[in-house]
Amino acid sequence: MDIKRAFVILLERWWIVAVTLVIGIGAAIVATLVTPPQYTSNAQLFVSTTGGTSSTESYQGDQFSQQRATSYAQILTSEILGQRVADALGLNLSGSAVAGKVTATVVPKTVLLDVSVTDSSADRAADIANTLSDEFIAYIVPLETPTGQDQARATVTIVNGAEAATSPTTPKLATYLIYGAAGGILIGILLVILVATLDRRVTKRSDAESLTGLPVLGPVASVTRSPEGRRTQLDKWASPDAEAFRKVRVHLQSIPTGPQVILVTSSSAKESTVNFSVDLAVALAESDHRTVLIETDSAHPAIAEQLSLHASAGLVGLLADTADRPDTPDHIVAPTTDRYLDAVPVGVGLDATPMLSTTAMRDLVETLRKSYSYLVIDAPPLSSSGSAAVLAGLCDGTLLVIDTKLARDRDVAAAVRELQGSDARPIAAVLATSSRRR
Repeated sequence: MDIKRAFVILLERWWIVAVTLVIGIGAAIVATLVTPPQYTSNAQLFVSTTGGTSSTESYQGDQFSQQRATSYAQILTSEILGQRVADALGLNLSGSAVAGKVTATVVPKTVLLDVSVTDSSADRAADIANTLSDEFIAYIVPLETPTGQDQARATVTIVNGAEAATSPTTPKLATYLIYGAAGGILIGILLVILVATLDRRVTKRSDAESLTGLPVLGPVASVTRSPEGRRTQLDKWASPDAEAFRKVRVHLQSIPTGPQVILVTSSSAKESTVNFSVDLAVALAESDHRTVLIETDSAHPAIAEQLSLHASAGLVGLLADTADRPDTPDHIVAPTTDRYLDAVPVGVGLDATPMLSTTAMRDLVETLRKSYSYLVIDAPPLSSSGSAAVLAGLCDGTLLVIDTKLARDRDVAAAVRELQGSDARPIAAVLATSSRRR
């Protein structure tokens, strides 16, 4: 995944980062409220050596003090010294518990020792730090005094005594907020990357082109309209989505072979193409070409209601009635309010699937060819029915509709393989974004 692609994905799913950012900030506030406050008191000690008046002796003494300071830092955090502090202050704590509150560090390139004590009580932290300093000085005197001598080779002096802190060291709301916000953003970015990796939807033109090997049209908005919305559309289609379908129409009309019978299908059962088929038929009829829309998905009949068509037997009734089938389209189709657009709803009561491969269906298509410039046949998805593959042999070309919200790459790839295995003559793939409009 390149940087540009990653940036686009972040922009598309920015809300995930926003949610994790809010959660991170909320967690920081909660952590601040529930975390017991801790106070830190600091003392500073100075290590020096005795003797020596020349510059060489002074330098050697300074080196000796620095070496000693490193060792002293270890002693200051020892359990033995911690126990001495606990006994001196009468604390109900073990030596290791007191030592765990102590941090001792050597100031680089100096003979200074910084001693920090952290405790839930500011006063107790200061008492421990000051007592620790006193006990430490008393503890090292015999260690640094050679046998038979009265003077220690190194001495420690308190430079700055510890004072009770006026504000807690932790928790700091500002610090927690920074960590919470940074953590929230980082987790959000990781979630976006994970979702993008696991999301196998076909949303980009380049993805559709590589999967189908076809020209890719769109994107178009496949809108579910109410009967009133369809009437408005047929009267004057002025909504923003109209222009995208007009571009699809121009592409179809520019094909040298001039497909007259156009099959519309999709890859998976979740993708309905009925709205796309109606909009495409309306766009073709807009150019003053007589167009008929044929619905074949009896499992999900829709166009009779959407186009407010008069009750009729529909496609299944026509194909089932073999005794008296008319040879003219007037008795077959239902007119809409657009004089250039007619429709053949699928009808109810019977399953259309087994009838689509009959001679009756072929004869119907051939009859309609004589009276209409365009036939738009809406077929069920390829994965849920073999109807599309059967109907492909009756058509001049196929449009594979890819719903960018629902289509998965494996389904699209399988649909292309099925189309290639039939006499489908695919024209193009169309990226469609499904939406609902009342």
